[in-house]
Amino acid sequence: MTTHTHDDLAAGLPPSVEPRALQTDIRFVEFFGLPGIGKTTVSTLLANGLRRYEPLVGDVRSAWETRNFIGRQIYRIGIVAPRFKDREFRSLFARIARFVIESGQSSIVDAARVIWNLSFLVAYVQSERQEKNTVTIMDQGLLQGFLSILLESRRRATSEKWLDILLAVGVHDIVFVHLRGEVGVARNRLLKRGDRSSRMQRASPDRDFDLWSTADRACREIAADLEAGMGTEDHAGVLAPVVVERFASPVDVAEKVHDAVLLACLERHRLCDPAGQ
Repeated sequence: MTTHTHDDLAAGLPPSVEPRALQTDIRFVEFFGLPGIGKTTVSTLLANGLRRYEPLVGDVRSAWETRNFIGRQIYRIGIVAPRFKDREFRSLFARIARFVIESGQSSIVDAARVIWNLSFLVAYVQSERQEKNTVTIMDQGLLQGFLSILLESRRRATSEKWLDILLAVGVHDIVFVHLRGEVGVARNRLLKRGDRSSRMQRASPDRDFDLWSTADRACREIAADLEAGMGTEDHAGVLAPVVVERFASPVDVAEKVHDAVLLACLERHRLCDPAGQ
């Protein structure tokens, strides 16, 4: 794989581009992949790396701040509640609830939890879109929210499809970074954390293999469906698969992601501002 430094990429831009931000509509970079694959670590490294080049890509910020459980919920309520004034958000909320309920979650509590989590993510994206010249890094975004639902689903037929809901939210300004790696790599890294924050860590030994296989299959299916769904002009997002090799460090992975995001920004600049004006 050929990589490019920021200087290499910037050298190919017209002189008028250097002093100001790129003309690009990319506003979000969100990660998805297996638990333990490195989404949070790599997203932090990416944010720090991109901040060195804010004159080109704009204001770079991470989506989440450290809060306790109650603080997180208060913050989420503050984001979600105002969105209910918007008919589009109310429609999306109803579609999410229908999809989750029909999918057959393990319990009513699980259903309520994932409806709330995904509705918050939708509200957050809609709110952040009002900001100009910003790039928001999300280690747990919309795709990871849908993955969480699918992992607990009993695979029932649903009247709503996750991809249709996602496309209704909008993908045109999002770079989806798919961290792809072997199940063994993700599992070993997750177990070393020892914090039991993931359902994969809490799974019983007899369910462990099946759960990881299901998660791996779901990630691949989501990526394939997303790539096909974004293959039209109306839904032109960016899917950036990045392979996490067994002995690769988080810094190595972050460098690959960094290149992919900058290339996406440059490509969008060419589309948005073909004359380099």
